[in-house]
Amino acid sequence: MDTLTAIGRWLSKQHVVTWCVSREDELWCANAFYVYDPDTVAFYLLSEEHTRHGQMTGQRAKVAGTVNGQPKTVALIRGVQFKG
Repeated sequence: MDTLTAIGRWLSKQHVVTWCVSREDELWCANAFYVYDPDTVAFYLLSEEHTRHGQMTGQRAKVAGTVNGQPKTVALIRGVQFKG
């Protein structure tokens, strides 16, 4: 199994993404439930249009974020960081 496939399988088992969006001189982060599509390597999530992160997110918005599991011990922490 290649690395991208392994990461995709792990992401498909998680539920919450923290994503940060930047516009002009403003930066904002939010948590959201997501669905991961391994075929397009994309996160799908919903946000209310009236929220700050909803207003800042758009086709050309710069984003970065994290997904991590919730293990019972620090030794088992796994996570993914991304930008795009």
